[in-house]
Order: sequence, then C-alpha cells, then structure tokens
Amino acid sequence: MTQTMRRRSLIAGACALPFSGAANADAFPNGPFRIIVPFGPGSATDQSARNVGEGLNKAFGVPAVVENKPGANGAIAAEVAAKAKPDGQTIFVCSNTAAASNVALMKSLPYDPLKDFEPVTIIGRAPVFMIVNPKVEAKTAPEFVALCKRQPGKINFGSGSASTRISGELLKAKAGIDMLHVPYKSTPAALQDTMAGHVQMCFADPVTSLPQVKAGTVRCLGVGSRGRYKLTPDIPTLIEQGIPDFELMTWTGILMPRGVPQPVMTKLREAMLKAITDPVYVERQAQGGSEIAPCSSDEMRRIMVAEIELYREMMKVAGIEPE
Repeated sequence: MTQTMRRRSLIAGACALPFSGAANADAFPNGPFRIIVPFGPGSATDQSARNVGEGLNKAFGVPAVVENKPGANGAIAAEVAAKAKPDGQTIFVCSNTAAASNVALMKSLPYDPLKDFEPVTIIGRAPVFMIVNPKVEAKTAPEFVALCKRQPGKINFGSGSASTRISGELLKAKAGIDMLHVPYKSTPAALQDTMAGHVQMCFADPVTSLPQVKAGTVRCLGVGSRGRYKLTPDIPTLIEQGIPDFELMTWTGILMPRGVPQPVMTKLREAMLKAITDPVYVERQAQGGSEIAPCSSDEMRRIMVAEIELYREMMKVAGIEPE
C-alpha cells in the first residue's frame, strides 16, 4: 500500500469513529436486559428493579430479567455488575448499602462504587423504620430502650443491609443500651424472623415493612427521619421520642458498569426516568412507603460521596470498626 493510500485509509477510519457510538445506539438493545439486584425477592430494591424492568420492556420491546444475588451486604452482586460488559445490557439496581455505605463498613471491597460504575439516577427514598415483634412489651421507642436496659445483652436485633446494621448500632450508642446483632442476607429475611419472634427488633425500609405494619404482624416504634414521614404521619420519629439526631434514610438507585457508550447511556437514562415518573410507578412507590427521587448522574455521584462520609462518621459515633 502506498503512503498516500495508507494516509487515506487512516483518515477514513478516523472519520468513521464518531459515528460508531451512534450506530451502536441505533442498534441498542440487541437482546434482553439483565438487571442485577443485591438483595432477595420481595425487598424494596427488588420491587423497584422489577418496576424499572417493566419500563425498559415498554421502551425497547425486549424482556428485562432480574437476577437476585444477595449476600455480603450487596458486595457479591456489585462485583458481578462491575465486571459485566459495559454494553448497556447489564443494569445494577441497588440500595445505598452497595452504592455508598459498604465503603465505610468494610475494610476491603471487590468493587469501587465511585470508580467502577456510572450513576444514572436515584429511584426512591425513604427513612428506616424501627420494627418490633408485637409480643415485645414496648409500644414506644423509650419503652423499648427501658426494656433493653432491664435486660442488657438479651434483646436481639436483626439487619439485612449495612444501613440497617448501622441503624441498630446507632440506636445502641445514642440510647446507651446493649443488644445482640444478628445478620441476615436481606431485609425481608430479618423482617420475617422479627415477625416470627426469633429476633425482637429490626430496622427496615417502609417498602418492605409497611404492609406488615398495616396488617399488625409487626409494630413500628418510630421513623428515622428528622420530621414525620409524609406517607406515615401517624408514626412519631425517633428524634421526637428522645433519641437525639437519629436520622437515617435509605434509597434505591441505578448504576451502570463504567464504560457504557454515552449515546447508549442517554437512551437508557431517558427510558428509566420515564419509567420511574410514570403515575403507575409513583403510586406503587407511595403505596409501599417510598417517594420517587429522580436526579441527574452528577447529583447521584455527589450524594454517594456525601453518604460515604456520613456513614464513616456514624460508625465512629456507634463505635463500629470496619469489617
């Protein structure tokens, strides 16, 4: 090949590069979506993921398959999602546990939420609920604290995520009580054992626990928001019951493996935002106890960074060492 021909070939190749991403976006998607969820079926994250999957199916006409991979506070699922091919077909729908608080709670992670993923948006947001078995002799948070002080170390609390674990440890530190921590792979599992009386108390998101509270199979002693949660105005906050500065919110968000072509990211983001602002989705979230909280990718990244620092501070207050 002559030098002139070689130069023309390089120029032609260079000119084709800007259009490759657009071409890929035009052909996207080329198969079913894979939605990875770090908790079991029935969890708030799982329910949100399935709603997002419905929206993607409507937008692109292809199925969305949800894969539940519970364990290690969401680290197992996060590692799988982080290592997935960045073609836009694999989506990580996760809670703030995998997206932020694990960085503070664990000494080493097989993934970095800030380096290995591209934030898309936050789906829903809600405070933690303090849940007890109905047979527990406490109908308010102060009564529960008094019960724990009469029986130091004999009351168990379950947790199915880093945020619910820190919620229990923070309560211990701020109320000056001693409880035994019992870990679970997911919040629904911790809630089930609270209902069965195997543990006396757990913290849970309202999407998971509010139906049980309404049915009377568990009792909610307080809400972890600064002011009363607008979806449950009859339930007092823990702060107003004398637990100082107890404010813990949970959220669910969407992350993509880093490296997804920008044209594909744009199409996905538009479809996901349309899905989570659909009136049917908004109503489902409200019935479950969660408010939609869409934001930009940059805003979600800032929230993740801020929450990592927040949980580090909370762990210091609660006296928890990274595991």
